[in-house]
Amino acid sequence: MISPWDPGTVLYERALDVRSGIHETIASNMANEETPGYKARHLPFPETFSAVLRGDGQLGSAVTHPGHLRGGSDGSQVFQHTIKEDLGAGIDENTVNLEQEMTLMAENTLLYMAVSQFLDGRFEGWKNAINEGR
Repeated sequence: MISPWDPGTVLYERALDVRSGIHETIASNMANEETPGYKARHLPFPETFSAVLRGDGQLGSAVTHPGHLRGGSDGSQVFQHTIKEDLGAGIDENTVNLEQEMTLMAENTLLYMAVSQFLDGRFEGWKNAINEGR
């Protein structure tokens, strides 16, 4: 399949995919804050981005326990192959720290917006080049 995007644009697109997966993983942790036995999951950007660029692993939603809430919609794309679970445990064996998850969500949102703005700049440049050719 031939892509209409140049390699730089594909990198930005993949980075947004990974950032979306991170967002869904954090949201799943937050939704399961009070689920006994739930282990907080983290999706490390560098490892996941590298795996995506190599074409490693399978994409798909995953629930590690039947009592856990699903993150995102049924079509969500959590990068299961690079998710890491917390090993420590709280009183009820739940490892979610809501304050930490909220901080990670804010950080990830800012990074998603930054990548999105870079991608928007590329599209704006193409649009200007096309309009100048008229």
